[in-house]
Amino acid sequence: MDRMPDEIVLHIFTKLSLPDLIFGARLTCWRWYRLSKDASLWINVDLSSIRCCQNVAKIRAGVKNLLYDIHVSLEKLIFSNLCVDGGIYELFGSSWKRKNKPKFENLKSLDYSYSNVSPRNLRVALITHPDLEELRLIYTKISLAQAMEEAIHLPNLKLLVYHDYKSRDLSENPVMNKFHVMSVPKHCTNLEVVELHTLLADFDDDVINQFIKYCPKLRRLSLTWSTNLTADAFACLNPETHNITELGLLDRQETGPYLDFILPHFPHLLQLTVSGQNIHLEDCIAIGECCPKLKELVLEIDSIRNVSSYHCKNNSLCGLELQKIASNCKDLRKLHAPFSDIDDDSVIFLTEQCLFLEDVNFSQCHRLTKDSINALSKHSICLRKLHLVDNTIDHKYLLSLVTKCRWLEELIFDSKLVSQPLCHSPQASTSSESTQSMILNDNIPFIDMTQSADEYHALFTALNTNSEISQLSETEMNTSLLSLPDTVHSIKWNHCHLRKLSLKYSMASEQCLEDLFKECPDLTCVSLDGAKNLTNNLIISLAKSCPNLRNLSISLTTSLRNNCDSYFGDEGLMALIKYSHNLEMLSFLYNSNISQIGLTNLFLALDTSLRSLISVSLCVGSGYPCNISIVKEHGLKYLTEQSKQQLKDATTTTYGISFMILHLDFQKRKYIC
Repeated sequence: MDRMPDEIVLHIFTKLSLPDLIFGARLTCWRWYRLSKDASLWINVDLSSIRCCQNVAKIRAGVKNLLYDIHVSLEKLIFSNLCVDGGIYELFGSSWKRKNKPKFENLKSLDYSYSNVSPRNLRVALITHPDLEELRLIYTKISLAQAMEEAIHLPNLKLLVYHDYKSRDLSENPVMNKFHVMSVPKHCTNLEVVELHTLLADFDDDVINQFIKYCPKLRRLSLTWSTNLTADAFACLNPETHNITELGLLDRQETGPYLDFILPHFPHLLQLTVSGQNIHLEDCIAIGECCPKLKELVLEIDSIRNVSSYHCKNNSLCGLELQKIASNCKDLRKLHAPFSDIDDDSVIFLTEQCLFLEDVNFSQCHRLTKDSINALSKHSICLRKLHLVDNTIDHKYLLSLVTKCRWLEELIFDSKLVSQPLCHSPQASTSSESTQSMILNDNIPFIDMTQSADEYHALFTALNTNSEISQLSETEMNTSLLSLPDTVHSIKWNHCHLRKLSLKYSMASEQCLEDLFKECPDLTCVSLDGAKNLTNNLIISLAKSCPNLRNLSISLTTSLRNNCDSYFGDEGLMALIKYSHNLEMLSFLYNSNISQIGLTNLFLALDTSLRSLISVSLCVGSGYPCNISIVKEHGLKYLTEQSKQQLKDATTTTYGISFMILHLDFQKRKYIC
């Protein structure tokens, strides 16, 4: 490693996340410390990768010092939901009198999405950095009028993205909102990308005409469709000279078909996104006839609205309409049509006409069968992403898909969950009848306490004492680990490059899943929650076939946790400890086959083979062989301060429940080089 040129080491450093670069590479040796300060590594900084699990004050101080060090080279900054103070959001712009105040002279892109930035913070940051070219405000506390009012301070702005998930305050003046939006194109004539998404918008023909008139370089326009828009909205647009190739129309409000008078103005359209409450027959026909060069088509319901409220008008999005689109748009690369009424014949026709499909989403299209999978396997050899959530197709047909589509990277093939009556285990502790009949949701919070609070109070009181807990011998703990073979499965030279696989509630056989894992050795993210055949042999095969696993979710469902004798236990967990050295997140909820031996080995491996592990989800307490004492004795020292505090706080709020669900976050451990 010492003989490796600096250029190669720097190239490797560019692949590291921000925490790995700061807390890993920088602390390894003096040479790496010097290289980690190279300006080329700090052009784009994403603060969202920093997890606020330590002291918040330390995080804020660290971010502040980091920005001071890299302010000269920084070009793009992403804040996300990181907890920082207003001065950092303002990029130190309010420190007017400080002579050594850092100046972000090269900063071109600023992303406040999901952050707690205030209107004042935004105003100071934009006024002091007028050369910004990109501004993103997604799901913040800033209103549309406030965002547009501050955006006019950026004459060089090329990208403006604003998304709001909240209903507008009734006290807001629609006329003022329109005024602020229309003032933006006059001051920002270099705009190329405009995305304005709100739940309630008053965009009308004047707003559209304003952007078309003053922004000749506009190539992407995406906005919330309003009932105030008419057929004259794009009348001033010259189809032969304008540069708009990407169009998004979202949140439709039962306005009826309108694509038939909009799309004729966009004959060179490459990307089209339409989402909302309904898609009409006339809309589908217009897509096929007016956009022959279309490469990406997304037809989805509004993500904020309830799925049950979605419906198709005049039998739209059925097989006939899909065939009309496919017959004219032969260059289609991306197609999202979830919750539609398409059938196998239309999918077969689609794959025969559009041979370059790369991204397909047919989730909850219940009329599709194995014939659609076979058609994709036969014709769509360029396929990279496939989503078929909530389907009833047998997973054994996926083997031919991953065998022929070698470039497949993401496969989401969750089966439809069949509700089953919950049987109660005789081992469960006695409690009230209402408590026993409670069915836990898989969408659980960070920590859900479900054991007697009195017992936990006594355990946490002993955290700082020298009380001894009965320990398992080292020989007994390592017996299962040593019995595992050292050999791993060989990797085929022409294997599938699938990285993300989700087969929730799968009914596939154990052999079928094992063959699937052997064909996809590059898997990094796997979800098998609720799968029927989660046996020890399957987990061992997964660990040996896919050494690059990072995220693994193998939880049982609440309806299966009391009949899990055939499911994996300590032996499967030992295989993950031995072979999956890159594992970062692991979830095995509702599994009563994991004993104290397996859990103890898991915690002991945090300093050896599982140094990358940062999160574990499991169940302990009554009905499960493991109890909180194992976590306290072997895992507590690795927990983050936030996890420790939330665990302690939960003991004071929950009473009379039999077991608990733990989501444990671990601190980063240093690697021994």
